[in-house]
Amino acid sequence: MSKKGSIESSNTQTMDATEPGTLTHSASENSYHSNSSNDRSYQEQISNINSQNANLKTINKHLVNQEDTLKLQGGDVARHLYSQLENVSSKELTNSKRRTRSSSFSNFLSQSRRQSTASDINIPGGFRREFLINKSLQENTEPPNFLTRNFVEFLSIYGRFAGENFDDDDNEEQYEETFDEESLLLPNERRTPPTRRPRPEKKGAANVPKTFFLVFKALVGSGILFLPKAFSNGGLLFSAIMLLCFGILTFLCYIILIRSKRILNKSSFGELGFKTHGKPLRICILISILISQIGFVATYILFTAENLISFIENYLHFSANYVSTRNIVIVQCILLIPLVLIRNLAKLSIISLISSVFIVIGLIIIFYFSIMKISVEGVGDNIVYFNSSNWSMLIGVAVTSFEGIGLILPIESSMAQPEKFPMVLSISMCVITTLFMSIGVLGYSTFGDQVKSIIILNLPQGKLSVQFISLLYSLAVFLTAPLQLFPVTKILESLIFNSYLFNDNTTTARKKDDEGKLYHFSGKYSTSIKWSKNLIRAILISSICIIAYLNANNIDKFISFNGCFACIPLVYIYPPLIHLKTYKFDRQNDWKGKFFKIFDYILIIVGIVAVIYTTYQILFLI
Repeated sequence: MSKKGSIESSNTQTMDATEPGTLTHSASENSYHSNSSNDRSYQEQISNINSQNANLKTINKHLVNQEDTLKLQGGDVARHLYSQLENVSSKELTNSKRRTRSSSFSNFLSQSRRQSTASDINIPGGFRREFLINKSLQENTEPPNFLTRNFVEFLSIYGRFAGENFDDDDNEEQYEETFDEESLLLPNERRTPPTRRPRPEKKGAANVPKTFFLVFKALVGSGILFLPKAFSNGGLLFSAIMLLCFGILTFLCYIILIRSKRILNKSSFGELGFKTHGKPLRICILISILISQIGFVATYILFTAENLISFIENYLHFSANYVSTRNIVIVQCILLIPLVLIRNLAKLSIISLISSVFIVIGLIIIFYFSIMKISVEGVGDNIVYFNSSNWSMLIGVAVTSFEGIGLILPIESSMAQPEKFPMVLSISMCVITTLFMSIGVLGYSTFGDQVKSIIILNLPQGKLSVQFISLLYSLAVFLTAPLQLFPVTKILESLIFNSYLFNDNTTTARKKDDEGKLYHFSGKYSTSIKWSKNLIRAILISSICIIAYLNANNIDKFISFNGCFACIPLVYIYPPLIHLKTYKFDRQNDWKGKFFKIFDYILIIVGIVAVIYTTYQILFLI
C-alpha cells in the first residue's frame, strides 16, 4: 500500500511538473465556480431584501433614477436591486390594504420607535418623550404627538402661508437627494444640482384643541392694542356693532375659502385664484399679501419705537435727543437684517414662544389696570356712541385685527380631521371676537377721548410693572417681524429669481407657473444667487423701516390704510370671487349653495365699495 501510494504521489508530482497548464485550468475552473457562487450569493442577498431587514428609505436615498442606471459604469449590476425594491414596494402596498388595525398600528409604533435618534433625546424633555414612547410600545397604545404641542408647528404653518410651499430651498437637509459617485468628487463650482425625489405630503395630525390654539395664535397679535383708539374713532356703540359684524363676516369668508379649496382640490390661495380666474387674480392675491405683510411689519417697527421711547424717557430718564423715532428705527433696521436672513423657521421657535408669552402677560396687565382705574375713577370723559368724522378709520383697524387668511388654509390642512375645522373655527372666532370687543370697550370706556394709539401708553408710566411689560411687549412685537416677513421674502424671491433671469431649466418653472404655483429657484448650488437673495432681504427690511419712519406721526392712520387697501380684498373680495366659480364643479346645488351664491355677490359689492370709500377717506379727508 505504501509503495502504491508513493507511486501515485510520484505520478502526481510528475504531472504537476510536466503539465503546468493543468493547474491553470483547474484554478480557472475553481475561480469560475467561485464567481458563480458569489453571483448566486449576490442575487440571493438582493432577493432577500424586505422592509423588515433593511431600511428601504435609506437605500432609495442613495440610488439614482432607474432610467440613468445604464448610463453609469457597471450600472447593469444594480438592476436586480431596483427590481427587488419595486417588488417589495408593491407587496407592501398590497399587504397594507389587507392589514388589520392591530397589526398596522403595531407596525406604526415600531416604526416610530426606530426613528428615535440621539438628537431626539438631546433636547429639553427628550428623556421624558422617550419614556412615553417606550410605555406606549409596551401598552400597544398610540404614542403622543409631541410636535403639535410646541411652537414649531405654528412656525411650520408660516412655511405654508396662504397654502403656498415656502419651505426654503437653500437648506440641504430639507431634501432627499441622489448623488452619483462622480459628482461628489467634483469641486462645488462644477457640481450639478442632484435629482430631487418628491416628498409625500404630510398628513395632518393636529386635534381640535391644538387647532383652536393655532387659530387663536394666528389671529391674536399686537393689533388688539390698537382697538381702544379705533373705538374712539368710531364711537362706542357703532364700533362694538361693527366689530361683531366683521367677526361674523370674516368667519363666513374663511368658510367659503375652505369650501372652495375642497371643491377645486387646490391647496393654496394663489392656485385657487389661478384655477378660477387665471393669472390676473393670482397676481392680485400675491400683491395683496405682500402689501399687507409689509404693512404689518412697518406697524410693528412703529409700535416698538413708540414703546421703547416711552420706556427710555420715563424709566431710564434719557434725553429726548438721543431717543428719537429715527434713531430707534435705525437700530431696529440693523438688528432685523440678520434676523430676516434666517431661512430655517425652526430656529425662530424660541423667538415665537417668547413673543407669545409676552403678549399674554401684556393683555393681563392691560385688563388689570383698566379695570382698577374704571372701578375707582369711573368712565372716561367725552364718550361718544358714534363718531361721524373718523369712523372709517375703525374699519381698517377692525379688518387688520381679524386678518389671518394666510394661515387659515395651512391650519385646516394640519388637522387630523379637517371636517371638524368649521366647528373649531366658529368657536375660535366667538372667543376672539369677544376678546376684541372686551378690550376695545374697556379701553375706550376707561380713558375716553384721551386714549392713545397704543393702549399701553395710557397705563401709569410710573409703575415698574407697566414699564416692564412695555419693554417686553416691544421685544415681543419686534421679534415677530421676521416671521411676518418670511412669506414676503419668499414671494419676492420667486418673482425675481424666475426662469427667464436665473434658471437654465425653464421646464419646471413654466410648468409650475402654468399650474398657478410659485417657483423657488434655490441658491444652494450658487453663491451668487444666495447672496443676491440676502441683498434683497436687506433692501426689503431697509425699505420697510423707511416707510415706518415716514408714517411715525400717523400710526393709527397707517394701520387703517393697510387694513382697507390690502386686507379687505384678501378677506372680503377674493374668497367670494373664487367661490362663485366653484358652483359648476359642485354637484350639491342645495339651498346652502344658493345662499352662499347670494352672499358672494353681496360681499364682492360691499368689499369693493368699502375699499374705494375708506381708502379715499383715510388718504384725503381725515
